[in-house]
Amino acid sequence: MKKFAAAIAVAVLFAFAAPVFAATNPFMDVPMNHWAYDAIGQLAAHGILSGYPDGTYKGKQPTTRYEMASALARALAVVDMTKASKQDVEMLKKLVVEFKDELEALGVKVENLDERVSLLEERLGGWHIHARLRLDIENYEDRDAPESENKVYLKQGRLWIERWFGDEENPMHAVIRLDEGTKNWSRFYAEIPFFFETTLTAGRFVWDLEDEYYLGGATSLPETGSFAAYDSILTDRTMDALGLEKQWGMGKFIAYVAHPSNEYYDRGGKAPKTLGAWELFAMGKLQFTERFGFDLGLQAFLGDNAEYIDTASSSGWSFDNLWTIFAGLRFNFNDDIALKGIFYHQQLNGDVWVPGAAGGVWKDADLDSANHWKLIVDVNQEALKFTSLWLEYGQMDKNFIVPAELGGNGALFTTDAFSYVLPDDLKYWRVALGQEWNDKWATHLFYNGYNFDTDVDLTEWGLGVQYTYNPSVKFGLNYVKIDWDDDKKNDDHVLRFRTQVVF
Repeated sequence: MKKFAAAIAVAVLFAFAAPVFAATNPFMDVPMNHWAYDAIGQLAAHGILSGYPDGTYKGKQPTTRYEMASALARALAVVDMTKASKQDVEMLKKLVVEFKDELEALGVKVENLDERVSLLEERLGGWHIHARLRLDIENYEDRDAPESENKVYLKQGRLWIERWFGDEENPMHAVIRLDEGTKNWSRFYAEIPFFFETTLTAGRFVWDLEDEYYLGGATSLPETGSFAAYDSILTDRTMDALGLEKQWGMGKFIAYVAHPSNEYYDRGGKAPKTLGAWELFAMGKLQFTERFGFDLGLQAFLGDNAEYIDTASSSGWSFDNLWTIFAGLRFNFNDDIALKGIFYHQQLNGDVWVPGAAGGVWKDADLDSANHWKLIVDVNQEALKFTSLWLEYGQMDKNFIVPAELGGNGALFTTDAFSYVLPDDLKYWRVALGQEWNDKWATHLFYNGYNFDTDVDLTEWGLGVQYTYNPSVKFGLNYVKIDWDDDKKNDDHVLRFRTQVVF
């Protein structure tokens, strides 16, 4: 293979990597009237071809496989994914396979190139349509039911439609998601490159901005194994909002404004009423070094949030203002072991509805400020070899309010014994272990303990196994047990077989 011929092949393959223009060719030995002059100039401008130190290209000399592999890796780094054709992507896949050994010898991670090619393949023509379904076969011994419940049901059915469009250098990204059983779109938003290199997000979307600090976020057990909703405290909620993101250096600023109507509070069997307030959120994520990061943020619900009271005997809440400030620290000892912690301080101004013969009256709830903090040790399986480890200890004050949508079988805040306004001081710890035995089999187990200042305590433990049939199909078998030490009727047992398909 001639080096000149190789350059032409790459030029043809990656012609969609830049707009067509008469490129200036930096190589003195390539004639201006040569038919490949512009193609070689474009590749040099993008850093794909570098030539020799003396400023020549030496197109008549034979190329090596290592030189071709190096050009391939650099080309993949700059290719414009919105312009790739199906034929281009197929050729990319063949080239990556052909030069796999040379790429690895050059220190290029082939799996990263595979991910890049897969991303190109997904976004052919600017469109990407994908879906996920979860079918559960479940035996659930309900704490309040007289007998166990057996059922087969579609736990989750989701369809995503994504589109990249607009400017070639900074395309806009639109996302639509429809969930089975819902009447409206659960996601409908656009990400817009905006002034001063910011990104504006408008529509109905979910931002999980605390995913580093809970199991199931950045660190998770097998996909088919989740039961309880260990979730973000403030974010990870569906909202109609306007958001702004700005990335700079090793930092990021995030903010949004919304006016949510969320069902926050369980009132002893009464259906929760929707509350509304202006929500303002701002957060800075700073990465001082590769090992040390710091997060600082503020969430405020502003406005009169008095809920509808339908009878004189009803109870209810009215929150005038709810402020929460938080700070998180992340320290990575190495690539596999991390120490993390986050602290929340919450200040509430609110009233409580006191029923009476005259129809009831609002009175000052006189709630103290509340704090919540947790400390986490997160260890990847690469460190311990046989298992990963998640170790978490936390404390939450009485009256702390959790705006996030916590749900799922056995989730702490969805039992009839609690509400989203924590009724008592809580201390808890969580331990989880996950094992990936090979590319097919994975197992996990966890044990959690929740201790209140009163005599009410509970433990929760579970285990499971996941089998990956192929990249699109996974099966999981899981068991979870929740044990209340003072009330046997609240004990739960769940045995579930889940089938998950993505396409």
